[in-house]
Amino acid sequence: MPKAADPATALSISDAILPVGALQASLSPDGRHAAVVEHLVGINRITLVDTQALTSRVLLTGFRSSEGFEERNKSPRRVRWVNNQILAVDYGWRAEARDLQGAHLVDLGVRVIGKAVPADPESTLMLVTEDDWDGDQCALVDVKTKTKRLCRYPTEGRPLDWAFDERGELRVVLMGKTGFFNRDATLTRWYLPVGSTEWKQIGSHRITDDLWEAVAASATKDEILVRSREGRDTWAIFRFDPLKNERGAMLFGHPTEDVTAGEDLRGEAPRSYVTQGLKPVRHWLDEVWASTQVAVDQVLPGRINRLSGNPDGVVLVESWSDTDPGQWYLLDVPRERLKLMLQARQRVDRKRMRPMEALRYRARDGLEVPAYLTRPAGGSGPQPMVVVVHGGPATRDTWGWDPEVQLLAAQGWVVFQPQFRGSKGFGKAFENAGHRQWGLAMQDDITDGVEHLVRQGVADAKRVCIYGASYGGYAAAWGLAKTPQLYRCGVTLAGVSDIAHMLTDWSDTNFNRWGRELQNLMVGSAEGDLTRFDAQSPVAQAPRIQAPLFIAHGDADQRVPISHASKLMRALDRASRPYEWMRLEAGHGLTNIRSQALFTPKLLEFLGRHLGTGSAEGAAGAAPSR
Repeated sequence: MPKAADPATALSISDAILPVGALQASLSPDGRHAAVVEHLVGINRITLVDTQALTSRVLLTGFRSSEGFEERNKSPRRVRWVNNQILAVDYGWRAEARDLQGAHLVDLGVRVIGKAVPADPESTLMLVTEDDWDGDQCALVDVKTKTKRLCRYPTEGRPLDWAFDERGELRVVLMGKTGFFNRDATLTRWYLPVGSTEWKQIGSHRITDDLWEAVAASATKDEILVRSREGRDTWAIFRFDPLKNERGAMLFGHPTEDVTAGEDLRGEAPRSYVTQGLKPVRHWLDEVWASTQVAVDQVLPGRINRLSGNPDGVVLVESWSDTDPGQWYLLDVPRERLKLMLQARQRVDRKRMRPMEALRYRARDGLEVPAYLTRPAGGSGPQPMVVVVHGGPATRDTWGWDPEVQLLAAQGWVVFQPQFRGSKGFGKAFENAGHRQWGLAMQDDITDGVEHLVRQGVADAKRVCIYGASYGGYAAAWGLAKTPQLYRCGVTLAGVSDIAHMLTDWSDTNFNRWGRELQNLMVGSAEGDLTRFDAQSPVAQAPRIQAPLFIAHGDADQRVPISHASKLMRALDRASRPYEWMRLEAGHGLTNIRSQALFTPKLLEFLGRHLGTGSAEGAAGAAPSR
C-alpha cells in the first residue's frame, strides 16, 4: 500500500501538491535587488531581496479583488522589472505596475509581453496584451506617463503570432479570421516595411501548414528573424527578407534538436539560444556569458543553470535538476562569490529525490523512441512499474523535478515516461509519424517500451499499471483493451474514451474551425463512417478490458467533456468489467489544488492496491475491485 501518510516517505502528498517556497525571481537592471514570487499555503506574495545583505521585505501579498460583478484572487504569478524603481506584476488574468513600496502605479492590461526597448534599462515602455472580443490585442503602455497605444493591425481577425523590433514596434503579424461554418479558414502573414505605414502581405497559409514563426524584426532594415524547419527536420533560427519573401542564412540550429527559445533576439547582437533534446542546453553567442556559464556549471554540475543579469557584476542563477525543484543563487562576479538566495518547494528533501534517466529504445518498426525512467530507492531485480503517458498528444515530457513522478517513485515504483511518436520536440519526421496513429503505432511505442524494460530486468512483468491524462488517459484505457495481458491496472484522468465521439462532441476544439482542422490532420476526419474508429476506441472494445480501471473526470471539462467518462462506464457495465469512478469539480485535468488533493490519495491507493510495494512479496493479496 502507498505510504502517503508515513513521515518516513520521501515525499508527502501535501508537499508534492503545494509549491511552498519561491516560484520565480527577477534581478533588477542594476543588480541591487531581486523581486521574488513566493507561494504560501493558499496565496502568493512578492518579496524584495537586497542582493548584498540578503535581507528581504514583503512588497505585496495576494488578496481578493472585485472586477465588476466578479470576485477573484489577485495573487501574483510573475514579476519583472520595468526599470530599477518599478515592477510589472502579472496575476494571470490582469497585470499592473507597482513601485518598490508596493504602491499601484498603472494598470497594464491582461498580461505583460516584455519590455518594449529591452536594451534601455531606464525605459518605462512595456508591451502588453489587452482584452479583445476576438483574442489578444497588443498595446504599448508607458508606465511613467500612464499612456497606452494599441497596436495597429493590417486586417480584421485575430492575431495568432507577432514580432516586434528593438524599439517595441509591431512589425510582423500572423492574422486569422474564421467562423464556425467557414470551411476555408486561412491565415495571412503581414509585414510593415521600415519607414512605411502600409502593411505588406507576405504569405497566405492553412492552419495545418508547417508555418515558420516570427521571432524578431529590425528597426533599421527590412529583415526579420524566423524560427523555421522548412527543408529540415528540426526548428532553427533564420534570417528572412520580407520584401523578397525569401528565407536567408541560418543563424543557429542543431541537426537533431529543436531550437526552442532565444535571449531576446531583437537588435543586432543576439545573446543566446536554447536547444531542447532530452535535456535543454543554452548556447551563448557572447564570449563573456559563455565563460560565465562554464564557470557556474562547474560549481553546480549535473543541473540546468539559467543565467541573467550582468556578467561583469551580479548574476542571478536559477538552478534545478531532476532531484531538485529549484534554487536561486546570486553570483558576485568581481568577488567570485556564489550565494544561495532562495529555494523552491522548501519542504522537499532533495537528498531523497530520485534521479530521472534519459534513454532511447527501438520500436517494433525500428523507430528510435526517447523516454524518461525514474527508479525508486532500494530494492533489486524487477520492480513494479507505472507507465505515465503524457497528454496532447503533440506535447512532451521534460527532464527535471516532477512532483507526480517523485510521488510515485516514493511508493517504491519505477516510473516510465515514453515519448511516443507524435510527441513534439524530437523532429518533424518523429512528430508527423504520429499523425492518425491513435491506438495504432503510437500505442505500440508504449507497449514496446514496457516490454523493453521487462527484458532489461527493470520492470516486473506481472506488476505494471498505466496512467495518463487527456490523450494519456485515452492511452491508459486503450492499453488495457489492446494489450490486456500487459497491465495489472489502469488510470484514466480526463481521458478520451471514444474517438468518433471526440470528433463530434461539444468540446471547445469542435467549436473552433482551426481546432477541427488540426484534429482532422492528427486524428482523422469526422466525415463518413465514424464506426471505423471503433477498432481504436476503449468504449467499443470495453469487453476486452480485463484489469481494473480507475476513471476520473472534471465536471467542467470543455476540452474532453465528461460524457467520455459516462460512455466508458456504461460500456464497462454492459461488459461486467471492474472500474472505480471519481467525479471532480474541475476543468480539463487537475486544474486546482482542491482537485489535486482529492485525486492524488485515491490514485496512490488504487495503484498501491494492485501493484503492492517494491518487493515481490508486497504484491501479495492485491486483487481487482469494483
